[in-house]
Amino acid sequence: MSSKKRKIKRRHIKSKKHYHILFISFLVVVGIFFIYKEFSKEDFIPVKTLKQFKPAEKKKILPKIAVVLDDLGPSKKAAEYFFGIHVPFTLSILPQETHTSWIADEAQRLGYDVIGHIPMEAKIPHKLGKGGLYTWMTENEIRDVLERDINSIPHITGVSNHMGSAFTEDERAMSIVMSVLKDHELFFLDSLTNPRSLGSALATEHNIRILKRDIFLDNKDNPDYIREQWQKAVRIAQKRGYAIVLAHPKKSTTEFLEQAFAGDKDEVEIVPLSALPVTQ
Repeated sequence: MSSKKRKIKRRHIKSKKHYHILFISFLVVVGIFFIYKEFSKEDFIPVKTLKQFKPAEKKKILPKIAVVLDDLGPSKKAAEYFFGIHVPFTLSILPQETHTSWIADEAQRLGYDVIGHIPMEAKIPHKLGKGGLYTWMTENEIRDVLERDINSIPHITGVSNHMGSAFTEDERAMSIVMSVLKDHELFFLDSLTNPRSLGSALATEHNIRILKRDIFLDNKDNPDYIREQWQKAVRIAQKRGYAIVLAHPKKSTTEFLEQAFAGDKDEVEIVPLSALPVTQ
């Protein structure tokens, strides 16, 4: 075959391949077109259908109340009663009591906040029991007793004062307490048994988180009084967004709390202390 014929044949083959590629490309384009039409008919959601979906309603934000149950520790039965109400109370447990450790362990297992309720000297003499702090103690004595108190209550994130109307206004004694709390990275909840308490000022000075009691629920063991105190707490929470209520394992208190939280309530939300701002 001559050189000229071979060149003509090669051009012919190339031309043939070119037409094949164009033909295949054409088939691909046609295929895509028909696939698109089919999907647009059957699988795509029409605009009118999309309009039928409504955004989820926003959950109503309720004022928050933290209910702190003081004086737990001597009685296992009292703690078990509050566990049975199934409300996120904060348990404030006395140190070195018969059931201190058990209550703290059980509370932690069930998801409750736990704080230590440290006995402190009152202006009117009271028996403080184990782990009590007095203004006449030396610095080392206060430190040693408070360390034993803290170590006797597992899982605590903070402490509050049990009584303490004399102790909390003593700058020297409270400064020692704040130093120990800082070492353990614990906050201080001031029960405010004395309006002249230095708890807030000294906690701030030591860079410790501080919370303060708003309402004592049951200073009087009387159902009507307890109900009035609760409504005061609700008004504080509605105005500020939250309130802190201190309560005790008394018959009238337990009956009120059980009734108050029976069923669905939309007035306030009960929360643990950890859900509140760390300062007031």
